Amino acid sequence: MNLEYLNDRIKLSRIPVSAIAEQIGLSRQSLYQKMKGKREFKSSEVNKICAVLRLTNEEKMLVFFADVVDKSVNR
Repeated sequence: MNLEYLNDRIKLSRIPVSAIAEQIGLSRQSLYQKMKGKREFKSSEVNKICAVLRLTNEEKMLVFFADVVDKSVNR
């Protein structure tokens, strides 16, 4: 997960994290745990975050699948 990019997009959106969490059906604490990698995002949560932040499919891949992409590139 590319947390730095996600945080940048959240800042640019000017939507408080608590409001994002509410819109996707999570508590603020749960959202932060998932952002820090302590818990995994469900695919429905990823899609909702992308909708709230208006992320493109490319940005979605960059944010949520960065590790998968990086590992496949190194093969």
